[in-house]
This record gives sequence, structure tokens and C-alpha cells, in this order.
Amino acid sequence: MKSKKLLHPRLYLSIIERTSDNILVEYQDNEFYENGKRVIKKSNLDLGGNWENYSNNIEMLNKLNEQELNKVTSYIKTQYKILKFHQKNNNSDAIATVSDSIKVMESFKRKF
Repeated sequence: MKSKKLLHPRLYLSIIERTSDNILVEYQDNEFYENGKRVIKKSNLDLGGNWENYSNNIEMLNKLNEQELNKVTSYIKTQYKILKFHQKNNNSDAIATVSDSIKVMESFKRKF
């Protein structure tokens, strides 16, 4: 099975600052604190001129999260394919790891 680097989706929580083509956002992804809660991070996104039609931050957050939801769905779908591969090859350690990953991502998906 060929290995492919998967990008973990983000859940955008808020827009801190907005200019004509950049926004500073708070988000969560796949990084966790020791207590199991997701780390809240900040990032500056270069949006180009494509986002000028969104008059308020809520519309912009909804659009960003809609795109990320598609990534979550695709990621989970890929994980199920990986799980089938490991089940077929009877690799119990990998089955447990991938199954746990799917549970975490499905839980993350419910936040959208």
C-alpha cells in the first residue's frame, strides 16, 4: 500500500482579525493537550480576493468550515480504506490504531 501524507482538517473557531485578503483565525486540528482536549491554535490565512463577498465573519467561518468538513469526510473515508487493508492482512495492531483514529475523527466531525 503506498503511503500518502494526509492533511488533518481544521475546525475554525473564530476570526480574530480580518483584512482585505488575510484573516487571523483560531482553530483546532489533531493536536491534543495531555488531558485529551484539543489545542486551540492561531494561523494567518492568505485568502486572496475570493472572500470579499462575505460581509461578516460568521459567513466566512461557515464557508471555511464547510470546506474543512469535506476534508474530514474524505479523511474518514480514506481511513476506512486503510482499515480494510489491515483487516485483510490481519494486522491487529494497525487495525486497533486505525479504528481509534476513525473514532477520534468521527467525534471531531460532529463538532462541525
